[in-house]
Amino acid sequence: MKNLNPLPFILAGLSPSLAAQAGALANTYVVQDQLAPVSAVQAEIRGFTGRRLDACIAGVMDKDHQLYTKVFQEKLDKGGLFAGEFWGKWFTAAALAYSYQPTPEYRAILDQAVKDLLQSQEADGRISAYPRDESFVNWDIWGRKYVLLGLVGYYDQTGDAEVLDAACRALDELISIAGPGRQKLTETGLKVLGSMSSTSILEPMVLIYQRTGKKEYLAFAEHIAELFSEPNAYTEKGMRLVEDALSGVPPVNISSPKAYEIMSCYEGLIELYRATGKPEYKDAAVAFGESLIEREIMVVGSGSSSELWCDGAFRQTELLEQPMETCVTATWMKFCVQLLRLTGDPKWADQLEISLYNAMAGAMGDNGNWWAYYSPLAGERMPSPMQMPICQSSCCVASGPRGMLTTPGWSVMADASGPVVNLYAPGNWSFESPGGQPMKLTQETTYPEGDQIKLVVHFETGGRRSVGAPKQDMARTEPRPPNEASEEFTLSLRIPAWSKKTELTVNGEPVEFVPGEYARITRIWKDGDTVSVKLDLRGRIVRAPGNMNAMAVMRGPVVLALDSRFVEKADYNLWLYPENTEWTEQNELVGAKFRYVLPQPIPTEMPDTYIELKRVEEKPDSVWMAFEVPFLYRYTHFFDHSVKTLVMCDYASAGNEFSSENLFRTWLPQPLYMGDLFPENTWRIFYREGDERPVFPGAQSLHTEENTWNKSD
Repeated sequence: MKNLNPLPFILAGLSPSLAAQAGALANTYVVQDQLAPVSAVQAEIRGFTGRRLDACIAGVMDKDHQLYTKVFQEKLDKGGLFAGEFWGKWFTAAALAYSYQPTPEYRAILDQAVKDLLQSQEADGRISAYPRDESFVNWDIWGRKYVLLGLVGYYDQTGDAEVLDAACRALDELISIAGPGRQKLTETGLKVLGSMSSTSILEPMVLIYQRTGKKEYLAFAEHIAELFSEPNAYTEKGMRLVEDALSGVPPVNISSPKAYEIMSCYEGLIELYRATGKPEYKDAAVAFGESLIEREIMVVGSGSSSELWCDGAFRQTELLEQPMETCVTATWMKFCVQLLRLTGDPKWADQLEISLYNAMAGAMGDNGNWWAYYSPLAGERMPSPMQMPICQSSCCVASGPRGMLTTPGWSVMADASGPVVNLYAPGNWSFESPGGQPMKLTQETTYPEGDQIKLVVHFETGGRRSVGAPKQDMARTEPRPPNEASEEFTLSLRIPAWSKKTELTVNGEPVEFVPGEYARITRIWKDGDTVSVKLDLRGRIVRAPGNMNAMAVMRGPVVLALDSRFVEKADYNLWLYPENTEWTEQNELVGAKFRYVLPQPIPTEMPDTYIELKRVEEKPDSVWMAFEVPFLYRYTHFFDHSVKTLVMCDYASAGNEFSSENLFRTWLPQPLYMGDLFPENTWRIFYREGDERPVFPGAQSLHTEENTWNKSD
């Protein structure tokens, strides 16, 4: 595929000043991405995902950002805290929220937050939450990284050159101390993390180079990449992020296994690849991402135990300590977006979809204001504790929105030949065609609840929607006037790898495709042309990589779970009952007729195995989807078997009362003993002895400042 010139797509709807800014940005790219995001302001997503996005944005914009700037003004991170990360984490989420919903009220919040932060910038450019005598220790540079990411995010939304200059001055101060021949960044920060918290500043450093073209920033970035390969006082062999990834070293053995910090470093290498074209940076990042899928990412699209890689894909049926940190989920989604842009491979969009509907949606409280710290696969859900009282927040409460709000950007993208649809959801996407015509793509669907998707191509006659125009203007309710516009281009549709029986037509005519690849439809498109997609939402049985006797049920990208609101404990065993199960009937015993299912060998590779699902309509309002699932009941000995049904709901809804009484489980051992169905009091293995069970803010007081469960981020 040709490298993409993204400008016709990312500039749609931008003001002239921001269009010029984006043009300057493209000039610093030595290589271009295979896919480019369509400007988020041009998207309107409805349905389940749209409601989650709206709630997430409301939660982000409701935060008291002055608490985050206070830590910089008063240097409150002294002694080793990490409150300096909160401003940048929150602000990057707020910038994504504003890019999707660019209202004057949200713009005012961004303006004030940047103004307040820059009041703490010192004469030499330094912006830090640490006192000067504690510079470069603990989480100092980590916090500075997030500041720079936030300032870049603001510049990208507004084109404010003074803010970009403030970011440059902060970076200049850092280079004056840690440039070549000076203090090694690989010997700063926390030694236990192998300096990844400090060296992850590579990402904003390259982003600032891309926006300024200042060669000294690129030189500093390449210096950090060289430090990755050099022995240092923290790690005898060096971090070896490139070499070890390329040689297939498992993630748990590369540098420090701190999950989201190391992914942040690889995000920096991807940006450095865009700026230099050195293939080893790209190849290492792709190899690392593929290794994560194989060894770390669990069935719901996240990973980690106690925030560390742990070969979790093989251990996910265990009761892991502190599993699937929301910071890891968010960073995994961000990393997948990077790899999707870089490679154009839809497998990264498949991963994003699973994370979005399961781990990410399940970690967010319904009102979007608070998030889980950890997300188990069995037991109970807990909201995050008030980890940092001086910020009235937690690292995961700040990070979760950063993952969720990537969604508009990857939902519909563009390659050199036309738009690329990654997310199926009801809504509208407006952009310019490859030929420069204003157009809109409309989706009508209830997916992933239903299996039917209708996409309609429209050529707009009224011109582009300007930045800040209400999104309601994009959804027409009146009949459209006839439009004779047409254009030849390629519309690409992601066909998920799991969708083995897919139907795809254009204006009723069938189209050929391959599951796991993009269906690329090249034709002369006319206004009103309709694409119909029917995806394969049969229930699928998947087997755990590390436990061949444990199974889970998926429906499309959605993982199903047993929930105590639907299923009670009982004194018998059950087995999942797949379609096409072979029964044996005999009447040899005392003249009776018996039906039974004989054991089958466990396959070395899991073939495609499907199970019948029947939708349940009567369910709590808080539950998104629920289905009756058949199980085999072995009443006695090996004969006289029957079928029972249990209700399973989507993982994001399972346990979403966040209480000790609302229990759930995802992985189902075979056989499943119903008397030991749900692990109880699992929150105790997630926290230290003596801690109280966290509750949502507003329900009752969380931990006091004197009794706060604290962590090294």
